[in-house]
Amino acid sequence: MSSVLSGLDAVTNNFLLGYAIGRAAGPALEPVVQDLANEAWSLHAVKPPAAGTLALGVAQGQVDPAQAATWAKETGFDSAQFDALVSIANTGPALGLAYSAWRRGQLTDAQFTTALKRTGLEEQWNAALLSLKENPLDPAEIAKAIHRGIMRADGLLIAVPPSTPGKVEQVPPSDLDPITESSWSGIDAERLRIMVGNAGLPPGIVQMLQLLNRGEITEDDFRRGVGESNLRNEWADAMLNLRRRLLTPHEYEEAALRGIITQAEADAGAALSGMEKPDAELLFQIMGRPLTVHQITTGLARGGLFGGTYDDVPEPYRDAIRRSNIRPEYARLAYANRYTFPSAFVLRSLAQAGELGDAQAVEQILLEIGWPPSLAAKVAPSWVGGGGGADSNVAKAQTHLWTTVHSSYKAEEITQAEAAPALNLLGIAPASQAEIFALWDAERALIRRQLSATQVRKALGLGVINPATGVAWTLADATARLLELGYDQADAETFLAS
Repeated sequence: MSSVLSGLDAVTNNFLLGYAIGRAAGPALEPVVQDLANEAWSLHAVKPPAAGTLALGVAQGQVDPAQAATWAKETGFDSAQFDALVSIANTGPALGLAYSAWRRGQLTDAQFTTALKRTGLEEQWNAALLSLKENPLDPAEIAKAIHRGIMRADGLLIAVPPSTPGKVEQVPPSDLDPITESSWSGIDAERLRIMVGNAGLPPGIVQMLQLLNRGEITEDDFRRGVGESNLRNEWADAMLNLRRRLLTPHEYEEAALRGIITQAEADAGAALSGMEKPDAELLFQIMGRPLTVHQITTGLARGGLFGGTYDDVPEPYRDAIRRSNIRPEYARLAYANRYTFPSAFVLRSLAQAGELGDAQAVEQILLEIGWPPSLAAKVAPSWVGGGGGADSNVAKAQTHLWTTVHSSYKAEEITQAEAAPALNLLGIAPASQAEIFALWDAERALIRRQLSATQVRKALGLGVINPATGVAWTLADATARLLELGYDQADAETFLAS
C-alpha cells in the first residue's frame, strides 16, 4: 500500500512539475506554437464562420442560405437551430418608417404589428403604439380653426363666429374636440386658451384710429389693440397722434391764398405731410390764377394796375378777389373790372345823343369794354358826329334793328346780301358795311369757341363754376356775356329771366 501511494505521489509531482514548467515556458514558446497553428490553418483552411455571423449574412442577403447552413453544421448547429438564428437576425423597418408606410396604406395592421415586434418591445405596449397612427393637429392650427369657426370654441373665444348660413359658403365645422386634440400634443385647455387668444390680429392701426375717432373704441382699447398687434407697446401713445386727419398740402396752401390762414400756418401744415418750405412756396405759386386776357385788357383800360397786393383793394372786394384764387398781383386789375358796361348799341345811342362827351371820351369807353384801340379810334368820331338830335324812338328802333341783324348774322341765319338792306336803312355807308361784315365774320368764328346764350343761362341756373371768376355764375356775369354775344341790356335781362 505504501508503494502505491508512493507511485501516485510521484505522478502528481511529475504533473505539477510539468504544469509549472509549461506555465513558465509558455510565453517564450507562444510565438513558436502560433507559427505552428498558422502553418496548420494555412495548409487546412477549413474553419467555418460563426453561426451567428452566418445567420446575419443570410438575413441581409449576403450569404447563400444553403452554404451557410452547411457551415453552421460544422460548428454544431443543425438546420432547425440555424433557421432560428436567421429568424433572430431578420429585422423590420425603423419604427418611424413603419408608421409612415402604415399611414400611406403600404402596410397592413398585421404587418405594422410585426414591425413593432421587430423592435423588441414587449407586446403590452402594442395597443398604445397602434393608437398613434393618426397625427394630431398642431395646436397652432387648432387655435386658428377655433377662430375661423371650423372647430368648436368650447368657451375659448370672447366672440364666436355666427353659425347661421349666409350668402357665402363656409367650411363645415369639425366634430373633433379641440381640447382633446391639443392634449395629444401636450397642450392642456388653459394653454390652448392662451394660444387661441394669441392667434389672429386686431384691426390695423389706421382702422383702429378711425374707430377711435368715431367713438367706437376708447384710447385704452386702442392701446390694447397695439399690444395685440406686432407693434411694440411703447409706440402706442405716439401712434395716437395720427388720429388727427390733416388737410393736404394743396388745401393748406389754398387756404393761405384765400386768406383763411397765414402763409406760415400753411407752410407748417404742409410740413406735417412731409412737404418742405421751398416746395410749399412753389405750390402756393401754382395755386393762384391770373385774370383772363380780356379781363387784363379791360382792367388796364379802366385804370387798373398790375402788381401789388390784396391790400391795394378795398373791402369787400378784397376778400372776394382773394377767395376766388386770383393772385395778389392781379387784384387791382380785377377791382377795375367790377362794373359791367352797357352794350355797344346803348353806348352808340348815348354817344349820338351827346351823353358821353366828345369823341375822345367815347373812345376811352370803347377801350374800357375791350374794343381794339384802332377800332375805337375810328368808331368814336362817327358816333359822336352822326346822331345828335335824333328822335329817341327812332334811336331805339335803330338799335333793335342793329341788334336783330347782328344776332341773326352772327348765328348764320342770314347772309351778307340779306343783312345789307337793314344796314342801308340804318344809314351805314357801303364802305363801312364792308368793314362791319369783316368784323362780324371774325365774331362768328370767335362765338363758335364760346358758350352760347342758352348755355350761359343754363350755367347760371345750375350754379356752375365760372372759370373766369372761380365761383358760380352770377347774374352780372351772365348778363355781361350776353352783351358780348350781341344782346342789348333789356334783351339780355329778358332772356335770362325766361
